Amino acid sequence: MDRRKKNDFWARLLFYLNITASILLLCILLIFHRARPEFETLFDRFYKLNLRKTWDIQYLYYLIYIVCFGICISITGLFLRKFRGRRENDHKKALIITGIVSLILLFVSMNVM
Repeated sequence: MDRRKKNDFWARLLFYLNITASILLLCILLIFHRARPEFETLFDRFYKLNLRKTWDIQYLYYLIYIVCFGICISITGLFLRKFRGRRENDHKKALIITGIVSLILLFVSMNVM
């Protein structure tokens, strides 16, 4: 049974952190796609196109900064969820997914550099 009549400040903050985490997750995946090496296809070989075979360092730096920001948002949201998000309709899943993807991509980007 939900006893609160309206969402308080902390519940709204948790909701907006989830929206921010979802948008940040999309940005992380797009920057990761842009930073990785290009794959050679049949058409690339046929037309003898030059492809980048290494990671783009500039995008990797952007990726590291955004991933660290994503980890901070995830930790903040998970800490807030522990104390304020005990109800069923509180939004929680985007923070967990963003935190996991951020940690994996941080590990990958640090090993590439």
